[in-house]
Amino acid sequence: MQATVLTVAEIAKIVGGKVEGDGRLSISAVASLDVAQPHEISFLSNPKFEEQLNTTQSGCVLLSNDYKKTFANTHIRCENPYLAFALVSLALNPNPKPATAISKSACIHSTAKLGVNVCLGDSVSISKDCVIEDNVVIGANSTIGEGTKVQANTVIYANVAIYHGVDIGKDCIIHSGTVIGSDGFGYANDAGQWTKIAQTGGVVIGNNVEIGANTTIDRGALNDTIIKTGVKIDNLCHIAHNVEVGENTAMAAFTGIAGSTVIGKSCAFSGRSSIIGHLNIADGTHLTAGTLVSKSNHKAGVFSSGTGAQENKQWRKNVARFKQLDEMAKKIRLLEKKVNQLERGESH
Repeated sequence: MQATVLTVAEIAKIVGGKVEGDGRLSISAVASLDVAQPHEISFLSNPKFEEQLNTTQSGCVLLSNDYKKTFANTHIRCENPYLAFALVSLALNPNPKPATAISKSACIHSTAKLGVNVCLGDSVSISKDCVIEDNVVIGANSTIGEGTKVQANTVIYANVAIYHGVDIGKDCIIHSGTVIGSDGFGYANDAGQWTKIAQTGGVVIGNNVEIGANTTIDRGALNDTIIKTGVKIDNLCHIAHNVEVGENTAMAAFTGIAGSTVIGKSCAFSGRSSIIGHLNIADGTHLTAGTLVSKSNHKAGVFSSGTGAQENKQWRKNVARFKQLDEMAKKIRLLEKKVNQLERGESH
């Protein structure tokens, strides 16, 4: 794919910044300060990397408006250099479309409705009563189930399985291997035998949602599973039936959310976060890596659980002591009682 080339002046317009230096300079790639070359653009947002400004070969650097020191090389002053860097990376590195036309091998049901400029890769299957809106792109071997709607400008990569009764919003990105609308884990026990509960809800996904590779989102058991606008989901995450994820929440790989939990807006879940079912998670909650959430929280904050890695010998000792915590707590309470009695006796 041919590289995109922009001038520094064009980049400044994209990021809403001001050029200081040569606005005609051509930029064709992004890079970090320490390795950037004259045809590349970099950024400084973390003060600990400031010394790299003295040696960088970058053709242009994105600097904060609040950066008070002078910098002789060409640069762009902007409000948020890291956000600006993200915008430039997208402008210089557009992903190739997973399909550029409607393949002759695509299978489209006669009742399906396709908008203008729809692109379907090889062996794409569009089922009965589907609605595929304008400018939707669907990669090879992906399947769209009966009655599902995919709204305008959404991109679905190869080998995605979307079941029946799913509603996907505008400007979404869904990566390969993802499954949306599969049955939730619902069974009734009868004397040791498991009887399946029909999962009759759907999945509703808002606008501007990105879902990583090999992620699964279950359909609702009764009501819909809901992923609201602006949510970003990493690879290999699992969202169970009837979960609701609030606007602009982001979750890193291996996050799992059990059934009927409601996640607030603007939350951030680090890798391998686990949330049990039927909880309410407050807006603005941040979970650090490997956190297990077993009860609801009602206000924003940073939450952690588990312990960091230790040498095995030390870990085994700590586990042994952990088993003694209840007995130790009882002894501490008894000692506190005796100390209090002694102090009262001395005061007399």
